Amino acid sequence: MEDKRFRFFVPAAAGLTFFLGFESGGFQLALLQVAKEFSLGKTMMGILVAVQFSAITSAPLLFGHIADKTGKRKILLFFMPVFFAGCIFTALSGSVGFFIAGIFLTGIGYSVCECISSSALSDTFPGKENRYLNLVQSTFGFGAVVSPILLNRLLSTGLFSWRIIFYLAAAGYAVLYPLMLVSRCGKADCSSDAKKKSVLEALLHPPLLAILFGAIAAYVAMETSVAYFADSLFVMEYNNTVLGAYAVSGFWLAMTLSRFVFAWLQIKSCIVSFFGFALPALLFVLLLFLKHEIPLLIFFIFLGAMMGPVWPMIVGMGTSSYPGISGMVSSILMVGGGIGGAVIPVLIGTISEVLGLHIGFSLLAFISLGGFFLMARTKKFSPKM
Repeated sequence: MEDKRFRFFVPAAAGLTFFLGFESGGFQLALLQVAKEFSLGKTMMGILVAVQFSAITSAPLLFGHIADKTGKRKILLFFMPVFFAGCIFTALSGSVGFFIAGIFLTGIGYSVCECISSSALSDTFPGKENRYLNLVQSTFGFGAVVSPILLNRLLSTGLFSWRIIFYLAAAGYAVLYPLMLVSRCGKADCSSDAKKKSVLEALLHPPLLAILFGAIAAYVAMETSVAYFADSLFVMEYNNTVLGAYAVSGFWLAMTLSRFVFAWLQIKSCIVSFFGFALPALLFVLLLFLKHEIPLLIFFIFLGAMMGPVWPMIVGMGTSSYPGISGMVSSILMVGGGIGGAVIPVLIGTISEVLGLHIGFSLLAFISLGGFFLMARTKKFSPKM
């Protein structure tokens, strides 16, 4: 019975992650509609993105350590309703102030659910954490593919607004809750010396976690900026809403497929992540010279394929290197991602307001290069990865 309930956890985590991607991808396309409804500029659009990601820098750090102590499934059962409530509050918002409050609450539920489910998968399948993280994260990408296309179709009917995405994400979590109730997940080997480490010790001795912290901040900054501003690039500079939706969906679809493929490939995590930063750095430089719509669409699809496995590989390296404190480690990495996702989109929005989105995106070449140099150092501290 216990083995079967362990198996229940995989589809529960996959469904949970699917609707996180669904909300994220839908918000990316809905952002422009929200800006129009509340009369917001590019800088304020970047701030709205930052609001959700600022929640990521607080909640996981508070609850990651608690999850290691009390059990990760219990934390998920508490924060799934938080995500549900945040989505409903966001959908019902009638002003930008209420929208900000709702999206912040959604971000809290989002961040804890993603963080704790990832560490729980690592605990449940030690030695195979990269496979399961890539597989489950591919459902995130699939959700992010479906929602922009669905929202674009629903908006075209004139019967729905951007709010429908948040209602559907909330409904998905309501349906998944019973499955999470009957599932079980494994526990980490708490005999590890890593369990005795404080947060500061884990970050500094050896500095592997600090390196992964910086790398995931760079990655999420890239992913968030592309996902939230790709649609704006097509709409504002080419007046093409259809290709904008295809660009966001193509980015996530390519990411989904690459994560699924790398779940089965036996390649070291540090090597995959190394090239996952190096190739996008070159692509972002190329973006400066792409002025036509179809090449731009192809660009975003290739970018998604290159970036796809980076997030699961970084998280897998962290949780497997510190098995006794995987919840704390994944929460620290989530904070790193939250910082990258909160700061860089605002900066890109501000630059784009003055110089245009092509120049704004070029900043990501330097971010990607930074991630490249960080991942080059991981082999020294984690040679098996």
